[in-house]
Amino acid sequence: MDLEQAIVLLKKIVKENGTNDMKHLDVGLVPADERPLYDKALRVAKMSIIEGKISQDELFGKIHLNN
Repeated sequence: MDLEQAIVLLKKIVKENGTNDMKHLDVGLVPADERPLYDKALRVAKMSIIEGKISQDELFGKIHLNN
């Protein structure tokens, strides 16, 4: 899985917190049998940040996690 594929998956699990309009990633939104795929997407995204391929702010912007 590459970073772009991870971003497509992570966009699907962004959820708004109804209390204070903050967004977060909620892997509880996916069926249990698909969970390993989303876990891998999270690892790919994290490693891309660590390796300097993308900044955390840029990633959050791409997955619409920033407010």
